[in-house]
Amino acid sequence: MSIISNSELDKIKGGSEYITGSIINALVNVIKVLKEAGSSLGSGIRRVAEGNICPLQ
Repeated sequence: MSIISNSELDKIKGGSEYITGSIINALVNVIKVLKEAGSSLGSGIRRVAEGNICPLQ
């Protein structure tokens, strides 16, 4: 194993600079929330159209 100087250590880059695991995880969570919201909205529209709404009183 060779010894690396400080100037060479500064030039080392690792991983991705733009897409990280945290960003991918956040995007997946956003997609899940949007899918769930769409499902709830669609279910609500269907219930209104069919007249299957619980009375408020």
